[in-house]
Formats: sequence, C-alpha cells, structure tokens
Amino acid sequence: MIRHSRKRVRTAGLSLALLAAMFIATSADAFFRNGHLIQIEQLSFQPDTAKVPGDSFAVLVIQNREEGPIEHEVRSQDLFEAGTLISVQGTGKVEYDGKRVARVMLSPGEEVVIWYYAVKGRTYSYQCNLNGHSMQGSVQAI
Repeated sequence: MIRHSRKRVRTAGLSLALLAAMFIATSADAFFRNGHLIQIEQLSFQPDTAKVPGDSFAVLVIQNREEGPIEHEVRSQDLFEAGTLISVQGTGKVEYDGKRVARVMLSPGEEVVIWYYAVKGRTYSYQCNLNGHSMQGSVQAI
C-alpha cells in the first residue's frame, strides 16, 4: 500500500511538471509575439521599425553587434517615461537623470532589455545620437 501511494505521488508530480512546462512554453510563445530583437550594425538599428499589439506588455531587446569598438546609446523619452517603463535590464550601463532612466550605453556585444506597457495607437521612438550617429528607431502599438 505504501509503495502504491508513492507511485501515485510520483506520477502526480510528473503530470504537474509536464503541465507547468506546457504553460511556460505557451507563455513564452505569447511573450515573443509582443517582443522584438533589434540589432545595431553598421551605424543603424536593424530593423528600425517594429509593431506590437496595443494595450499589452511588451519587450524590446537592443543589441550592439558592431564589429569595431563603436559604443552606442539608447535614449527614449517615450519608452523611459513614467507609466510606460517597467524595467531596464541587460549588460549595458544604465544612466539616470534623478530617478528617471536617461539612457543606456552599449559597448559591442552588450544588450539592453526594455520591458514596457504599449498603449494602443502610440509610437515609441528611440535613438542614438552619440558622436553624431543620428540613428532612429520606433515601435508602434497597433
């Protein structure tokens, strides 16, 4: 009887683990529909435009993939404003203006992950103006 109970517990544990894995996989698929990977190459954001579903949480990953030692910044009044920005993470250096994120500095090989709430109908612009780069990108919430 004890052996039988342990077997049931083990089987129930495996079922829960499989259900959890399926839930995580489904959540990851949903997450990637609301996220974009932007790479910085040859002094430009590639791609320089993206669309996400409006009135939902979204993520923007920007990676510096320059071949040479070219540093870039990511500035955005739209993405970094209160009520929009949720979190900034990654390997880049986050700089603040008081309590507000001012910019993120990216050396080659570094990235920034920007979590934000995308309001339907809004466009979220970002740029790099470091040393005259004058790079522009945007995300439109549709």
